[in-house]
Amino acid sequence: MNIIRQILIVFGVCLLATAASGLLPFPLPASVLAILLLAALLGLGLVKEGSVAGLCDFLQGHLTFLFLPAGVGLLEHLDLLASSGASLAAVCLVSGFFTFAAAALTVRLVQRIQKGGRREGTDL
Repeated sequence: MNIIRQILIVFGVCLLATAASGLLPFPLPASVLAILLLAALLGLGLVKEGSVAGLCDFLQGHLTFLFLPAGVGLLEHLDLLASSGASLAAVCLVSGFFTFAAAALTVRLVQRIQKGGRREGTDL
């Protein structure tokens, strides 16, 4: 019965995000909105971590299977990918650098918050 409850919670969040995405005056994917909505519900304590943990662990364990349709979709457009390979490589390198930098800065910020705002080597 617990897994059914978890599925209903996640499905309900996805359904709500899909409806809200259609009402927004700007394009925002429903999947991104669902993640933000679930994070907000978890942060506010309206949804407990244990009430979705099992399903989320299952989905995370099968993530490669969930990306299979996207990979097949890419294979259908190999000619388009080949014609703009240099542009795609440049975008991947630049966005990869910024993603790495953002992740590193976020880790440093979280570490600083966990230490109470103190920098290394100071008594503040």
